Amino acid sequence: MTQRVLIVMWLFVVVGPTAAWACTCAKASPGACPGLQNDDVVFLGTVTEIEIVTPAAAEPVAAPSANDADGNAPSSGGPNVTTTPTTRYHFRIDERFAGPDTAEIDVFSGGDDGDCGYRFEKGEQYIVFTQQEIDGRLFATVCNGTRPASEGRALLPQLRAMRSGSRVASVFGILRRSNPPFLAPPDDPDDPLPSVALKLRSRDDRFATSTGPNGVYSFYDVHAGEYRLTATLPSRMELTQKTLPGGLPQLKIPNGACYEFDVDALPTGHIRGSVLDPDGKPLGLASVELYRTGQYEPTRPGLWGFQGSKGVFDFDHIGPGEYILVFNRMNRMDPNSPFPRSFYPGTPDAAEAEPISVKDGQQLLKVNLRLENGFPTRAVRVHLQWQQGRPPGETTVLARADQGSNPAAQKTADALYQFTLLASARYTIYAWEDLLPARADSRRRHTSCTVPARIETAPVAVDGSDESTKEITLTFPALGCAQQ
Repeated sequence: MTQRVLIVMWLFVVVGPTAAWACTCAKASPGACPGLQNDDVVFLGTVTEIEIVTPAAAEPVAAPSANDADGNAPSSGGPNVTTTPTTRYHFRIDERFAGPDTAEIDVFSGGDDGDCGYRFEKGEQYIVFTQQEIDGRLFATVCNGTRPASEGRALLPQLRAMRSGSRVASVFGILRRSNPPFLAPPDDPDDPLPSVALKLRSRDDRFATSTGPNGVYSFYDVHAGEYRLTATLPSRMELTQKTLPGGLPQLKIPNGACYEFDVDALPTGHIRGSVLDPDGKPLGLASVELYRTGQYEPTRPGLWGFQGSKGVFDFDHIGPGEYILVFNRMNRMDPNSPFPRSFYPGTPDAAEAEPISVKDGQQLLKVNLRLENGFPTRAVRVHLQWQQGRPPGETTVLARADQGSNPAAQKTADALYQFTLLASARYTIYAWEDLLPARADSRRRHTSCTVPARIETAPVAVDGSDESTKEITLTFPALGCAQQ
């Protein structure tokens, strides 16, 4: 598929309810604004009909209700027939920005782009950006800027300006008061912040504006440069985005941009600490999640944090309230962090978890969770050797578990690694080396043969409970340069 849509749509996509789908949208750097092109189809419209069709036939296969537009149609079967379902959405056009002058239009989603297909709801209004398939049908995805009309307050004035040939904002968006993902209090949606002064500053230029009643801001005629966006916010709040630690990075804006950049005012509270083993030492690898009190459920994710080699986890932008901290929520058998699920300050029972109380803007920097009753483990060393001398390349050593998580390889010396194994599991340990192209080119110059891109060792089975096997050796074969 090809697409020619606003550059801003390529940059910041409002995913909304599609966030759980297996789709990743690339975010390019700001570029010159192409505006609305002759072959673009962009409109504000309301969904009036939904039906499932297949690429093999235009006849409807099933008509889902408004709440199950993502249902799968039965396969039509037969050889050489593509049965990937495609959904047809019929729209009433409420306002046209680019495209044919018509009152109604069909837009498709799904098919080969099923993971990224946009799922509309019947009776709802959307801003729709389309891309044309080779068969002439118009498709919408979560990556091309399509969104509910309620999420287009900043975008709609710019689309109208493009349609009329008027001046378009260089940088625009919505400022909201918000919380980090999964930590919003009950019944407390993100609220637009009106009447907030904002400044966009570079080394050479200064621009100022303020948000309107619905939190929308716009900067016009911004020259190329690197800019810092700041705002006059209420106390103990920081201008940033939900997914960013700390404040906003600088923005690199080119001439002629139309850059949509939604920002958030987040609280400045902080929770930092360590997950400690029974000896009081920080784990080298640990996964923790944070919940507001009363919102923890074993099947529901919280705000995720990671403790690595520095031995600390860190949660930024925490608002006032009480929180529950949990280690290993899924209760995985993980040799890298060989302890069962535990709650702060160190209990396996969620009912006995001690709430972490955070005041507005408070910095809690020693919130330590101490673990007990770890899974039995042992270490095994892995030596690597090469039959024909070590060729240049990148080596990977892996242990695959028959149950639980795979252990991480720790490199302790050249060609020497160590794994921590669970006593309750069995492992297959092996290694491979991706050879550098320079090595292959060198061999080709001196011999008339083909050098493999990768060489692998034979696997070795290791029982985690076998204390007698303290080390193993993995041997790489000769390059096996086959004569042509």
